[in-house]
Amino acid sequence: MFNVRPVAIMLNVSYTYDNTIYMQHLAPQLEALGLGDYESQIYAALLEQSPMGAALIAKKCNLSRSSVYTTLSVLISKGFVGTTHRNEVKQFFAEDLSALQASLDAESKKITERKKILSGLESTIGQLRGMVSIPKITVFEGQEGLKKIYRSMLRESNPNETFHIMRDEFVWQPDWKFIFDKEWHVSIKAIRKEKNIATELLINDSTEEKKHSTYYKSRKGLSVKKMNKKDTLKNFALYILGDTASILSFEQNHLVGIQITNRTIADNMKKLFSVQWKMGKK
Repeated sequence: MFNVRPVAIMLNVSYTYDNTIYMQHLAPQLEALGLGDYESQIYAALLEQSPMGAALIAKKCNLSRSSVYTTLSVLISKGFVGTTHRNEVKQFFAEDLSALQASLDAESKKITERKKILSGLESTIGQLRGMVSIPKITVFEGQEGLKKIYRSMLRESNPNETFHIMRDEFVWQPDWKFIFDKEWHVSIKAIRKEKNIATELLINDSTEEKKHSTYYKSRKGLSVKKMNKKDTLKNFALYILGDTASILSFEQNHLVGIQITNRTIADNMKKLFSVQWKMGKK
């Protein structure tokens, strides 16, 4: 007489298996190691219990059979899962963690090789830029445009450079008071300090600028000179830092400008600035 009852109970236990353990512990750890969502679930299930058929895996992981078969094929190709047969039914089992370790080692080797390629790429790009330097031109408008351009010039500059600025009195107008707000000032000061950027500022020899002489004297790393009266600027500003120059114009109280990134242009503008700087007075 066949004892069917115990077999039925055993099968029932398998299909009502509590997957909380591998779902909450194994699967997330495997996913953190680089396995996909389905891969981590199925591999964790097989680590908990092997071998298993695709139907049982689908039941435990709450996945469709098609998804299980597709994912098993990937895991087998990676060496994480092997196959066997039981009663002429294909079964799947988890290989030990040495396969996962080998995969991580291979990925680490690939990353090392890619870093070498990246290093060579940076050198190649640098050489190409030295050979052919096409100016990069950006048009900007308004306060937000100026903020974006100003920050980008500072962030993209090299350490220990000098920021050359020529401008009229626009910064003292009410519309531009944000320049002296604490939040803006602190963020800009932090970048300047990090990169040790000094500033040479050329301003108009005007009554308005004389009102702010105390402010200029209080700024660390700032050198200020006044231009000759015959060279007074109006509705204009020029910013030069590194290989970038930004030209600003104020049309009917609306700022428009262009930013040019090109070493040759920036260097020549610095020479023009230097002429004015030498003629300026403190």
